[in-house]
Amino acid sequence: MSEETLWRGTAKDLREPPRSPGTGPAGAAPEIYEFGPFRLEPAERRLTRGAEAVPLTPKAFDTLYFLVRDSGHLVEKDELIRMLWPHSFVEEGSLTNNIFLLRKALGEDPQYIETVPRKGYRFIGAVRRLPTAERARAENVPDQEGKIEDRLCEVRQPPDLVLVPSPSPASSPPTARRAGRGRSAAVAIALLIMGVGGVIAAWWRGHTPLPDRSQWVQLTRLSDSAAQPVLSPDGRMLAFIRGPSAWIGRGQIYVKMLPDGEPVQLTHDDSVKTDPAFSPDGSRIAYTTLDRKHFAWDTWVVPTLRGEPQLMMRNASGLTWTGAHQVLFSEIKKGVHMGIVSADESRLGVRDVYLPTDEAAMAHRSYLSPDGKWVLIVEMDQDHEWLPCRLVPMDGLSPGHPVGPLAASCLSAAWSPDGKWMYFGANPGGASHIWRQRFPDGQPEQVTSGPTEEEGVVISSDGHSLITAVALQSTSLWIHDAKGERQILLEGNGEEPRFTPDGKQLCYLITQKATSEYAWFRNPSELRVLDLGSGASQTVASGFDVHDYDLSRDGKQVVIATSDREGKHRLWVAHLDHSVSPVEVPGVEGVQPLFGPGGEIFFRRAESVYRVRPDGTGLRRAVDGSAYLIWSISPDGRWIVGWGPLRNSGTMGMQAFSLDGQGPIELGDSFTFLTWTLDGRSALVAGAYLVPLATGQALPPIPEGGFQSDEQLTRLPGARLIDEGGVVPGPSADVYAFYRGTIQRNLYRIPIP
Repeated sequence: MSEETLWRGTAKDLREPPRSPGTGPAGAAPEIYEFGPFRLEPAERRLTRGAEAVPLTPKAFDTLYFLVRDSGHLVEKDELIRMLWPHSFVEEGSLTNNIFLLRKALGEDPQYIETVPRKGYRFIGAVRRLPTAERARAENVPDQEGKIEDRLCEVRQPPDLVLVPSPSPASSPPTARRAGRGRSAAVAIALLIMGVGGVIAAWWRGHTPLPDRSQWVQLTRLSDSAAQPVLSPDGRMLAFIRGPSAWIGRGQIYVKMLPDGEPVQLTHDDSVKTDPAFSPDGSRIAYTTLDRKHFAWDTWVVPTLRGEPQLMMRNASGLTWTGAHQVLFSEIKKGVHMGIVSADESRLGVRDVYLPTDEAAMAHRSYLSPDGKWVLIVEMDQDHEWLPCRLVPMDGLSPGHPVGPLAASCLSAAWSPDGKWMYFGANPGGASHIWRQRFPDGQPEQVTSGPTEEEGVVISSDGHSLITAVALQSTSLWIHDAKGERQILLEGNGEEPRFTPDGKQLCYLITQKATSEYAWFRNPSELRVLDLGSGASQTVASGFDVHDYDLSRDGKQVVIATSDREGKHRLWVAHLDHSVSPVEVPGVEGVQPLFGPGGEIFFRRAESVYRVRPDGTGLRRAVDGSAYLIWSISPDGRWIVGWGPLRNSGTMGMQAFSLDGQGPIELGDSFTFLTWTLDGRSALVAGAYLVPLATGQALPPIPEGGFQSDEQLTRLPGARLIDEGGVVPGPSADVYAFYRGTIQRNLYRIPIP
């Protein structure tokens, strides 16, 4: 955008004063808005809850102001985008992110912001408008004139420009206020004639516009996916994983010379891989493998000039070099409790840098600052949900604090070479993009945006560009029944379908992000129910960011896992027919809820599984062993499928835990899921093999030690392979839902503004 174009837009705004944060309608005094326990003061750009300030990003604050100002009325998405970003083109996801942040800040009890599907948003809380003169009287501030002075003119600030307000006239001596009126008018006119150009120029020099996509340089041109880029220390080589997952999955390590070399494959095995990293001399690439059977995270190295991979270190993942022979990596202490440690290559001198407080939490990745004093950490909480990135001191003396965008799932990070900027691959609630923040405590700002997702980030040695995997992905939800296969037409991406017992309705979650390869890592979503006959859908419970849910056995109720304003996981029960308002299960904090046959709710908190009645009574442990995920409950209510440490070996695996006092039965490795059709006559094993069950039989025949291969599954009597992704059984063996999707990732170099 030229300065001339910006000036014309600003001049028009001066002729037609907008209704922007800090002002009321044209000619009116600024107002204070009160709703519930909150007070919104646009002129001061302040939101408080009682005496406590509520932090908001500038755009989230502006969004709240526009909604509160027009409370009770629909504000369309296009109008909000136009008001929030008047001089820029942005995607709808940026607005969605603002709404997500507001709901987190305000809480959802009561609900303040209503989503009007495909239209916009409506503020539905009761709002009291309090003029500033009334506020001055309430605070015993004298007003000698009996009124608050009107502002003579107001210059609309360019996007993201924050001006420090001058002292309020009410705080100045009366004589000074009267004498200042003429000077204020003169200053205002002078600003119009002389100063606006300087203000605009100053803003333009300090503004950091998003890099134009025409400046992005494509580095790989694969027909499938390249992910997790890393640069050699000299910046001449680029390594990546060619595979379907941006985090961990089956794939191969490749390396190419920049800028135009051909990618060369270095590994040729089917192991699950993640986190490639160059050695200090660039001669080796380390990477992490995951043994799904034993949940073992190990580091291997492969020569960059080809050669056989060699095991470097057991129980070490996300390894990076911090010196010629010093390394930083993640280490499991017990169960799944994973922390960050420092050592040399032979594991001598090992010491803890950061260990999550919760014993079910995992710190997966770490990035050392250029001065060697600070570490950026990527971690999961005890419920295996991604957290914002964390900044901790390398000396391990403090747990540090979160950095990057608020309430964001952060999966990667990097430092600028001078250590002045921290970069993040983060998803604040809609899509994954690159963000940055000035070290140590600047405000997060978004670097990339648009219809693609950017995953992973590495900064060039000169600090002038970054490399990331740019992804185009989509997922569609299908069902198979007596009519054959057909796509369910949904807006966004449908996840976690559940059939009602009669097969006439389908519940699902709507999220903007495509379904993950690892289905237990989910984004907050909206729960909807679809009538399969008419195709009509509706929200099950408005105002809930749903992390997980389950249907009752009669198909009339759903239990919802969500988070409150303090980030605690709560359970709610809602009715599909909206006959009763959603009710919170009192006194319960947990995730992954499941309805049992008798109406009890099973859920997990940390590594323990509990059961409780919907009214909060009867709370007690459900199984003796530890489980870090729970998956399903058998139709007869005797078994709950979960993932946790195996009793005999201490490794991890999928198990059927007995609910009536028997010992657990090992099902197989971490991906041997077990679910059932709603009529209880068939079981789906490993998400792909549908196996008929005899009358009174709850489990299929399971070999000692669980299933070790697909061949064992194919030998089960009557086993039928369903060659689709994410299969979810329905009322019978002939009805099921599944996913079909496409994803393509390639690596791009993006200039840093």
